[in-house]
Amino acid sequence: MDIARAPRHEARVVRRAVIALLLVACSRPAPVVETTDAATTAATIASVVAVPSASIAPPAPSPSSPDPYGAARVAPKALCSGVAGKHVADEDLRTTFVDGNDLLAIVNRSPTGTLAPDFAPTDLVDLQTGAPRSSAECQGVQCLRKEAAAALGELMAEMKKRGFPGKVESAYRSYSSQCGTFLRWAGKGGFCEATEQSALPGHSQHQLGTTVDLFTEEWAASDDPRGVFREGFGCSVPGKFLQEHANEFGFVMPYPIHPDDRHPKQKCVVRWDIPININPKTGYRFEHWHFRYVGKDAATRYTKALDASGVGTPNELTLEQWLRAEKGLVGADAEVPVCDGCNCGACATLAEKNACDKHGGAIHLDEHGRALVSAEQPSIDHAKRGGAKKWHGPVLEVRVDVPDRILTQPPIVGLDAAGYSAGSTFEKLAPYPETQPHAFTPLASAWTIGVEPVPNDTGVAWPYRAALTPSLVGQIYDRANVLLPAKPGSTMLKIPLPPSTGRVRVVLLESGVPRGEPAIVDLR
Repeated sequence: MDIARAPRHEARVVRRAVIALLLVACSRPAPVVETTDAATTAATIASVVAVPSASIAPPAPSPSSPDPYGAARVAPKALCSGVAGKHVADEDLRTTFVDGNDLLAIVNRSPTGTLAPDFAPTDLVDLQTGAPRSSAECQGVQCLRKEAAAALGELMAEMKKRGFPGKVESAYRSYSSQCGTFLRWAGKGGFCEATEQSALPGHSQHQLGTTVDLFTEEWAASDDPRGVFREGFGCSVPGKFLQEHANEFGFVMPYPIHPDDRHPKQKCVVRWDIPININPKTGYRFEHWHFRYVGKDAATRYTKALDASGVGTPNELTLEQWLRAEKGLVGADAEVPVCDGCNCGACATLAEKNACDKHGGAIHLDEHGRALVSAEQPSIDHAKRGGAKKWHGPVLEVRVDVPDRILTQPPIVGLDAAGYSAGSTFEKLAPYPETQPHAFTPLASAWTIGVEPVPNDTGVAWPYRAALTPSLVGQIYDRANVLLPAKPGSTMLKIPLPPSTGRVRVVLLESGVPRGEPAIVDLR
């Protein structure tokens, strides 16, 4: 996992710094040893004997079943002493629900998407010679699983034929290699700073042995000081070719730019007028060079589903969402990251206690990876008209008493986040200026504030809804629909409402259903 390293101007750097402690972005590749050129590599790996599509594990049970993410396995050791127990709970590093041999395995930033410390593919081959290699032997050479290597050879042969020979910058990376890479970054500027540059061990798709960071020889040979992982590759002819045709060879791009973040004139770069953080549907920033092999049949099915989802709209499908649907995980768009102390208020853990419990909250998971639901309920302490200096309509202030381990969901609203204008509801709310309206379908066990005008002429029950979490988190998570931890304790929420709003009813909603008697507030 790698990220574009060059901001367009200093303002973007400043804006990103405001929410740096809430983010965990993407990783950088471990150093690789170049021993031959990409043309030779393409010819070699294309000669690897083609093998039938690897068998794919059956879909995991639905969230209502005992093991929604698959059966858990606990490794004897975490194997990354600089991270285990110091920043990330030992349980989160040692526990895996993922079968790494599954071509459709879900590997992401969450505790349920972690690869085991001792996992390594058994059919790795050297991309330069086609010879079988062990995981240890692949530390000095570039490797992939045999089937993925054969498919990559075909893809690179096509790239060479079209006049832009490919260049593999990074392929398989072991757990220990990822650990070392991360700790090197942490040694330079601290743990939280490192999480913006490097994925925690076990959370990289490169460990699957089916993922490559793929550029061209020309792009890699540039003397641009921003390096090979600079922004703009997706705008190039080879970058566009890979996005449009890699699926024909079994490869897909897991980390696109979120539709809300795309530049209005150049869809292959991000906007410059707002902070661009992680894509909450994938957990990472965009990477137009990161391609994962899932098999030709699966790549074709995913591409058809992507095209049908509405490319360029908030409903645009990602590989993460498609894989979740394939495995029966319905409802939320994605899972929130593992708790590492840097993204409190938007993280999850398998541990009984976590540092984030006192700093924004965390979702606690049981031994099956399911969110634990508190037996207690939140309550409204009071609701009244608030100040509206930064809003063109009335602002409703609601103070909520929130017990530990209460779940919530977007929309996250506030004077520095999303607000309700005339005609908007939770079913059509723009997360920030010049973005298309999103729909935030109620998620099971999630608590929100529900507000309804009196009389209600919107046609929607409780049309104005708000998450039980600080509005700052909305800069990221209003662009997806996910379960989030509600901030424990007494929390003041400010809900910007349409200018014409007078009297309102206010109530707590659980899974979209009112709980308790509504309060009446006059906002005039």
